[in-house]
Amino acid sequence: MPRLPQSARARRRLFRGGLLGGAIVVVALIVVLIPSHQPPSAKPTGSEGPAQLASATTLHVSPADRRAINHTLDRFIPAGVARKSPATAWSLAGPELKAGTTLAAWKAGNSPIPYYPVLERTFHTWRTIDVGPRYVIFNLLVHAQPTAHLGSYVFSGEVVKHGDRWLVNRIYTIAIMNPVTNKTHEVGPADFVAPPPSSQTPNGKRTIGIGIVPVISILALILVIPLAFVGIALLRARRWRRMVRANARSELPPLPSGYGRSAN
Repeated sequence: MPRLPQSARARRRLFRGGLLGGAIVVVALIVVLIPSHQPPSAKPTGSEGPAQLASATTLHVSPADRRAINHTLDRFIPAGVARKSPATAWSLAGPELKAGTTLAAWKAGNSPIPYYPVLERTFHTWRTIDVGPRYVIFNLLVHAQPTAHLGSYVFSGEVVKHGDRWLVNRIYTIAIMNPVTNKTHEVGPADFVAPPPSSQTPNGKRTIGIGIVPVISILALILVIPLAFVGIALLRARRWRRMVRANARSELPPLPSGYGRSAN
């Protein structure tokens, strides 16, 4: 184990140097670990290479394809969603809806299609979300039969082109609009998603993550323990100097009685 210098001046210099180094380390930790209140700079930090143009996305569906999709939905929604004809819904379903199931299961009521007692007879007001070479993703608003006492539903689905036919490849509920009361409101996917992570409190003030606390505590112990040993050594040296001054001894202590005989 390293020992402290014998010189009082060297010990004082060591103590002051330890205090200065500890202060520098603490300031550096504060600068690095505490998040900044300023937003990051938008300026580029270096060469980012040539600019690339984003590919344009078109939502255009040809009139012929729209008529064919309308015809498919006019038959599929009552047959599958309203459960009026599982066989018809099976014939208009794509490979994704049919995967892992059978027509017998659909007829028994075990269908992956969500049930809803639709009021409309035609379904031509769907909204295009994405269009590909042989697929169309859409959203469709439907209303329930008055006797069902249900709010309006919004379905999202995908139709794929198989040969010259359009088939419903998937369909699921994305929003439920219940009647406006004190206890009900519109429910959608956003209601079931956790809020994005944030480093701010509800009052808008930035906080330090709790995970930084153990790191700071360990670093503080690493700094405090050596400084404590240095302080104890300095106190002992000061006490020894006071004891020497109090005794006012100017002569050296006598040699041991056997020192002269052993030297001879």
